[in-house]
Amino acid sequence: PTLAVAGTHGKTTTTAILAHLLDGCPGKCNAFLGGIAAGVESNLYLHPNAAWTVVEADEFDRSFLHLHPQHAVITSMDPDHLDIYGDEQTFRDAFQLFAHQVENGCLVHADVNWPDKETERYGLASTRKEAEAWTYAAINPQVIEGVWIADVQLGDVWLDAVAFPMPGLHNVSNALAALALAHRAGAPMEVCRQRLMTFQGVQRRFTYQIREEAGVFIDDYAHHPSELKAAIQTARSQHPGKAITGIFQPHLYSRTRDHMMGFAAELSLLDHVILLPIYAAREEAIEGIDSQRLFENIPNTTKHLIDSERIFDCLKAHPPEVLMTMGAGDIDRYVAPLKQWLLEDLNRFKKTKTTTSP
Repeated sequence: PTLAVAGTHGKTTTTAILAHLLDGCPGKCNAFLGGIAAGVESNLYLHPNAAWTVVEADEFDRSFLHLHPQHAVITSMDPDHLDIYGDEQTFRDAFQLFAHQVENGCLVHADVNWPDKETERYGLASTRKEAEAWTYAAINPQVIEGVWIADVQLGDVWLDAVAFPMPGLHNVSNALAALALAHRAGAPMEVCRQRLMTFQGVQRRFTYQIREEAGVFIDDYAHHPSELKAAIQTARSQHPGKAITGIFQPHLYSRTRDHMMGFAAELSLLDHVILLPIYAAREEAIEGIDSQRLFENIPNTTKHLIDSERIFDCLKAHPPEVLMTMGAGDIDRYVAPLKQWLLEDLNRFKKTKTTTSP
């Protein structure tokens, strides 16, 4: 029987957390992830006689419509892949079809209305009263000594002061979604609480490459405006008062066209924007859509549009305090060289503390 994780954002992290939880429970699981889980250094879990199969249900090319899971979660439905779907309604219709392919089990969802399907809702709540109408909730999440902590409601089970392993409120939500599916699978929740504390993350999902007093380097897969916002806000909350330099490589001409102003708005949250050319992937160029047009729409005076070969020169001229690389193209091939270059001389990080607005 299959546990499937769908949604525009958070699929890989949620799937990886779920696999990690069940891997420590009786019966274990097979799992197929959309990224490399740190700690196991693989995107694959295989166990003889596994009780469950955990899969990432990807909406690209409608591939998730080949799945008929027993239980599933939908984390979000921000329009994406409109080169495949054509328009937002068709995109949402595909998620409706996926929801109705959940067989003999339950669909767990975030904040989406499913009037014609029996579902259970999960989410973040300020108080227990607010969460009464939900099946799964993290109550009053807050950072204590650098770690997100929240009381958690899992059906009729309550866990007090659960520690969430990854930075960012969005990752509290991802972990809650994983706990919800583990609960539906009958996993012991106290075991899951302990397993959650040992989760080491996923490569390219807010991954710290350098975390020193002299400076910070974070790599993230963010390639949609909502993902950029979550990554940048998380960096801001983790490193208050520090100026954030972001190197962003747009992914796909169609996505850049469809979310042009969204990208521009979220990139403006950075103190220093370094924008690279669009990574075409499977697409041909679209007339009038390029990084120059996106660059012109970013309301930030501290910005540079450069070719990838000039990244190091740009950073030499403008040393960062907190550096982020973001995108789903081939920007990842610069992560290791950047890390080595920065570690060779930590003086390449900016030393003067810059006060920035949250």
